[in-house]
Amino acid sequence: MEQMLETGKKVLASGIEINYLADEFLFRQGQKAEFVFYLQCGSILLEWPNENKRLFINNKPIFIGIDEALQGGKYACTAMTTEKSEFLVFDRAYFNQLITEFDHAKDYIESMMLEFTSQLDLQTIKV
Repeated sequence: MEQMLETGKKVLASGIEINYLADEFLFRQGQKAEFVFYLQCGSILLEWPNENKRLFINNKPIFIGIDEALQGGKYACTAMTTEKSEFLVFDRAYFNQLITEFDHAKDYIESMMLEFTSQLDLQTIKV
């Protein structure tokens, strides 16, 4: 477990910090998934318009867009900030490189994906 936390720190240290203002889009549903985002602080609203679902994440460090970026697909939802927020941003190709470069990175990323899925299952609001 300690090794996985150390790996997490290394992965996060590789991201580029970007600040977003309120009501800015990180990405839109159907857009090619070129980046992975890690919410450091602030809040974000994820919406799945075709499914009438929403998820509000407030000041919870979490990765967004991992699955889509790793698969080289398109974002499944739209992501928009609801207040000034800080993110670490990773280019898709670089993120894939990090996974192969660091020991335990794959386990760390899989655990982050599971955490996101559990948040999604527990807190999704039907509109």
